[in-house]
Amino acid sequence: MPEKFQTPRGTRDFLPEEMIKRNFIINTFKKVFENYGFSPFETPAFEDFELLAAKGSGGDEIKDQIYYFKDKSNRELGLRFDLTVPMARVVANNPQLPKPFKRYCIARAWRYEEIRKDRFREFWQCDVDSVGSSSMESDAEILAVAVDSLKALGFKKFNIKLNNRKILSALIDYVDVPKKKKYDVFRAIDKLDNFGEDTVKDELKEVGLRPKQRKELLELIKMEGSPEEMIKKAEKILQSAIGFEGLSELKQIVEISKSYGFIDRIVIDFSLARGLDYYTGPIFEVIDTSGKNIGSLAGGGRYDELIELFGGRSTPATGISLGIERIVEVMEQEKMFKLPKTKIKVFVANVNEDVKTNTIEIANQLRDEGIPCQIDLMNRNLKKQLEFADSMDIPFSLIIGPDEVKKKTVKLRDMKKREESTLKLGKVIKKLKSI
Repeated sequence: MPEKFQTPRGTRDFLPEEMIKRNFIINTFKKVFENYGFSPFETPAFEDFELLAAKGSGGDEIKDQIYYFKDKSNRELGLRFDLTVPMARVVANNPQLPKPFKRYCIARAWRYEEIRKDRFREFWQCDVDSVGSSSMESDAEILAVAVDSLKALGFKKFNIKLNNRKILSALIDYVDVPKKKKYDVFRAIDKLDNFGEDTVKDELKEVGLRPKQRKELLELIKMEGSPEEMIKKAEKILQSAIGFEGLSELKQIVEISKSYGFIDRIVIDFSLARGLDYYTGPIFEVIDTSGKNIGSLAGGGRYDELIELFGGRSTPATGISLGIERIVEVMEQEKMFKLPKTKIKVFVANVNEDVKTNTIEIANQLRDEGIPCQIDLMNRNLKKQLEFADSMDIPFSLIIGPDEVKKKTVKLRDMKKREESTLKLGKVIKKLKSI
């Protein structure tokens, strides 16, 4: 017997029952995204490696995680590690796009990183981005989209962690860290939630921070309080122009969030860093607060220099990515899915081969009416056909035999209630369409 092949490490197969869940999430997100005026958008799965590895793009850590290969013409290519960098390339190459350019993209991305329970090497992202406006109204709208997307799925217990890269830069300046080490410090701080304070201390030590600097920085980023309290605390500490600029941007987002109705979800967290190098201003993460220790459901921020980095005009931009993997995990744990195992509504069964043609004709009529159905393709007897419909959780079966063909009727069987009735096909169609 030939050897069985498995999926590559860090990738998975999704059987129909799992894909029904994922499609439900994706379709729910699409509806919310389009309600806010975002349009669908797609780019190739692979890009020039030079684009993906550009300094100021993902950063050294991400560069090491890129799936790199050469094609038959010896061109250096890589699988995209996120959906933002390819989008920035498109905008750089198409300056004529009307602004704001508001897009969404729901697709796969790849990173060669350590495999964990909630982290895979191939994963889905659901991105919404707004390009062209430097106003904090764009950032607030992006957060409103994320909030409404999660609420549409039934999420209630989540908060928005909010920070600003400019504030982090000012905090680093405050403890007298050289600017050339800024991104190294950002990446170290970004590990606080996942790996704990000791790991961050060790990484800051490796970066070159002295004990006093490490102590001061950790005390600053661990401050707590309401959004207003956090801003006031920071105003007393940060005396640089960039720090005040970052605080002003946070103030604006907080104020606008009142109009959108999610002010009670905002938590200003100066330890939030986001690992990617391209962030330049407000950064945010949506955190599950159900107590299941799931972590981030979505994350993003402002990246005003990325499009120019790829040869475009100086163009402000902001966006967020909702992570399907963790969202599925939470919804399964909380039993939030109320979905059937199959999209098939009715199985059209034949009593014998003599009525097979009639079965196909009836199935075609059902499909013309938008009723998903299936017929027997395995030459099973009637009992086996109904057992198959049961195993698939198909809610109804139509039984077609010589008597039904002669009388121009069908037998409709409710597979759960085990009830059966003889009806004209028109009445069956009307009934199935109403369910």
